[in-house]
Amino acid sequence: MLAISSFTSPKGVRPTGNACLGQNNDSLVEYIGNHCQAGDTIATKHPAYFCDFNYAVAFNTFNSAMCIYTGKQAGERVPATTSASSKDQTPKTGG
Repeated sequence: MLAISSFTSPKGVRPTGNACLGQNNDSLVEYIGNHCQAGDTIATKHPAYFCDFNYAVAFNTFNSAMCIYTGKQAGERVPATTSASSKDQTPKTGG
């Protein structure tokens, strides 16, 4: 079950009351995102990228989640070019 409240989150996303799950009600937003609007209820394998965590997020046994869509894919907190490089992972020797 997915709990939805009626307030607007600080991001300005307000639930639309619509599900954006494709024709068979089993499509992930990763494949049909261009048809979904911010505030729609969606299914995703990557909730960190698509879900508004100001609302409930329901996880299921298919390793996916249902949530309120933010309307776009979130960016990386640590861009790939500045993420921990191999030199940062090399243990330092004593001395």
